Amino acid sequence: MVWVLKAHPRFESDLKKLSKIEKGQLEELLKKIKENPHRFKPLKGFSECYRVRFSNFRLIYVLKGTTIWIIIVDKRKRVYKEMLKRIK
Repeated sequence: MVWVLKAHPRFESDLKKLSKIEKGQLEELLKKIKENPHRFKPLKGFSECYRVRFSNFRLIYVLKGTTIWIIIVDKRKRVYKEMLKRIK
């Protein structure tokens, strides 16, 4: 199956919070997600929603059809509250 990566419009502002090393880690992580998006931990209470931990950050993504929507990347204490606003 061919997966297409798309990002939430505010995801670009999330990237500004990351260092160069963390951006490299995120790039590698996105390659793994595109290969097999079901390999990471599902988010409880949300269908087809997954979370990935890297460094001090969490990445949240949602599967819709053949599209992987990258919702947010942020520190743990803010990521879940902001995610709820973005997936409405």
